Amino acid sequence: MKKYVLLFVLFFAVVHSYGQELKNIKIYILSGQYDKAKPEIDAYMANEKNAAKAEGWYYKAAIYTALGVMESTPADQKKTYLQASFNALKKYRELDPKFALTTEEANKTIFNTYYGYDDLGIKAYTAKNYTESFTSFQKALEVHDYIAANGIAGANGYKFSALDTSMVWNLAIIANELKNKDDALVYFRKIADANLSDEKYATAYDELVIKAMKEKNAADFAKYIAAAKQHYPVDNQYWEMREIEFSIGELEGEALLNKYEELTKSLPNNYVVFYNYAVEIDKFLTGDAAKNKDANAVALYRARMEELYKKALSIKSTIETNLQLANIYYNKTFDMQERIAKIKGTKPAELKVKNDLIAESKALSLASIPYAETAADLLSKLEKYKFSDKANYKLALEILSHGYKVKGDAAKVAETEKRKLEVEKL
Repeated sequence: MKKYVLLFVLFFAVVHSYGQELKNIKIYILSGQYDKAKPEIDAYMANEKNAAKAEGWYYKAAIYTALGVMESTPADQKKTYLQASFNALKKYRELDPKFALTTEEANKTIFNTYYGYDDLGIKAYTAKNYTESFTSFQKALEVHDYIAANGIAGANGYKFSALDTSMVWNLAIIANELKNKDDALVYFRKIADANLSDEKYATAYDELVIKAMKEKNAADFAKYIAAAKQHYPVDNQYWEMREIEFSIGELEGEALLNKYEELTKSLPNNYVVFYNYAVEIDKFLTGDAAKNKDANAVALYRARMEELYKKALSIKSTIETNLQLANIYYNKTFDMQERIAKIKGTKPAELKVKNDLIAESKALSLASIPYAETAADLLSKLEKYKFSDKANYKLALEILSHGYKVKGDAAKVAETEKRKLEVEKL
């Protein structure tokens, strides 16, 4: 019987001792003596029985967070303390489903853990230590997401939003500065998936669009290009260029032409679609693939090419499109001249064909004039001239001079010939 009494007295003494230890820890916390509280809580938690209880984990978190945000604590130790505090808080919440102690303090410990990491990230960034700043902000985001996911409320019921937008954007920017594209894309995706539309976030959508293009991910491409066009309509021309690039991919020949035909329906006001489509038809007709096409098919392609240039011109008047149309009509006149030269007979039917061709050739020369005039006018306004610009300028004036000769306008011919000489001096 005495044996049991002695064991009971011993057990009571141990419990009383642990109670005293927590009492001392609480006193140190209340008096702000966290440096003295730390070894006490470490010793307390080293006991397996204490580690199985919720209360010790809470006090450990409170002490370690306090040390982690203390100005006098070295930065590397702050991170260690904050991580230990976060781990302790998660353990506390596992052991105490009612969260009595954290509720009593309005969860200031876990919120301060977040702010502690945030402060470390800001200071490291200011010191241009971007790697350290990145890891600190990452930890801050981890704590934020835990708080938000568990609906943890601070003072006066304050709650974090589901997405810490500023923190995520900071991480994206720093990852970019560190040339860590994979990490940057993780945070860009968070921004885009939250459907945020601030002007500065345009980069996020662009990077995700580019990624989808590289990976040939049609679903992601469609998702992010649609959002980009919705949020940043002022850059619509740029987004449409991405659509064009993604659509045509590595297509060639008639498959490429068919895809451009589709694009004329989905992007009916895009200059590049119509201009490039016309250029690709021209390439196709001068390549080997077109040799197997019959004359009617080739004629249809040529007619379509002319239509496309005119449509492009209706969207935007450029040097290139005006010169292309002028050159189409100019080159056709040479085809006509060849056909005319082949007619040697003097029969009425032959003469009629010849006269009709002469009239058509003249009409084509006159049709080239307005396009050549516009091209030459636009070229004359350039401030600097590359070799290609001078070559285009001379071609525009050559077509123009030819058209005026056919028209019978000697004054315009003389004026144009004078301009051709001036181009040589540019």
